[in-house]
Amino acid sequence: MTVTLDRNADGTIATLRFASDHPMNVFTVDTLEALREKVAEVAADRAVRVLVLTGKDTVFSGGADLGYLGSLDDEEYKHYIATEYALFAEVEDLPLITVAAISGPCVGNATELALACDFRICASDARIGLPEMKVGFVSPAQRLTAYVGIGKAKELIYGGRLVPAAEALELGLVTAVADDLAAEVERATQRYAAYSAYALPLTKLGIHRCYGLAGDGPSRAYDADEQAAAFATFRGPDYAEGAAAALDGRRPRFTAQRPASTDEILKGTR
Repeated sequence: MTVTLDRNADGTIATLRFASDHPMNVFTVDTLEALREKVAEVAADRAVRVLVLTGKDTVFSGGADLGYLGSLDDEEYKHYIATEYALFAEVEDLPLITVAAISGPCVGNATELALACDFRICASDARIGLPEMKVGFVSPAQRLTAYVGIGKAKELIYGGRLVPAAEALELGLVTAVADDLAAEVERATQRYAAYSAYALPLTKLGIHRCYGLAGDGPSRAYDADEQAAAFATFRGPDYAEGAAAALDGRRPRFTAQRPASTDEILKGTR
């Protein structure tokens, strides 16, 4: 995976690009750590007013590679989850405008990264969603639910459906759909870069407070719960079957019973 950070001529617009040889441009822990380093660099550069996050020209990211995850031991997996959640929070907390520029599939933790941005501009071929439930894995919920509401969130998350660009726009999951993604991102970022760099972070903080996203608000406590749930399902009775079925291109046969207590499961994973 190559992670690069470029700036325009006056340094006000930065573009953070991640691209790998994998056809689905998946995230490894090395990718997540490299992205965190570049996000920290942007946070320290007070000239930057807009950050664009983007993947390859044909695919934003397929998210986590099931084969790669299967190779991790418990501590490596916990580090992977902690790293991605830290990345999402750091992008969300940046005191500037953030834009996800999305082509093709945007799946799983890639969707979480995109939803952590202020805006999502996508190509007409984009598809976005959280399909974790399809493989017996817990799906993150808080960001998507904040955008679409509880009813639609349950439909999308329980079903694990990838939403096409036009529907995502109608639901408010994305900001714009463009035939020429690069041109639309250029127009939008030039507009956003003209915002008051003094007033913007204070305004953004006010919006985030309304949703518990500011500092150590309720959302950050939910992050810990979601990480615990991720580990519980990663080592749970259905994920191995779900991952194997996905890799084999077949429908999974889930056989596990409903747990007696979710609290006990989560308590044992922290």
